[in-house]
Amino acid sequence: MATESRQVWIKRRGLRFAAMAWWCVGGFAVARAEVAVPTGNLEILSPSREPVTVSARQLASLPQQSVRTVTAWTDGVKTFTGPLMTDVFKAVGISLRSGSIVQAKALNGYVITIPSEDFVRWPVIVAWSMDGSVLTRRDKGPLWIVYPRSSDSTLRDAKYDHRWAWQLRQLTVQSVGL
Repeated sequence: MATESRQVWIKRRGLRFAAMAWWCVGGFAVARAEVAVPTGNLEILSPSREPVTVSARQLASLPQQSVRTVTAWTDGVKTFTGPLMTDVFKAVGISLRSGSIVQAKALNGYVITIPSEDFVRWPVIVAWSMDGSVLTRRDKGPLWIVYPRSSDSTLRDAKYDHRWAWQLRQLTVQSVGL
């Protein structure tokens, strides 16, 4: 009898230990999953300044905006998070003026020229998160220029779709007031 109760006691203790371990590790994994940390650096060039590299952490420290929109590349409405393009430029001391252009370069070699007026007219962001998950290369990250396509029918034109540079690595500003 004593042996039987000892075996029951050992089994119960083992089950308690397993439950506690699962709870602790599982809780830690859930807590870690809820904290999105951006990845990817962004190089910014302009004619009168040295190149500046903005780290993912610096991008995350800027005021964040959420843009809830449809895209030509994803299914359904998505929520993208990141700083406004205008805030990114201000953070590195660049003031865009009318007539300025921004050349965006992606990791895959894609290059597009964007008029600075876009960033003044619409809340265009440098997204690092989609639906609460950090963007990866697999889902067009780590950084993606995102327009609020759903909030203005003008932005549903293909000419604006081409300005959504994903896997963004570099912005070159031309004709700026500093």
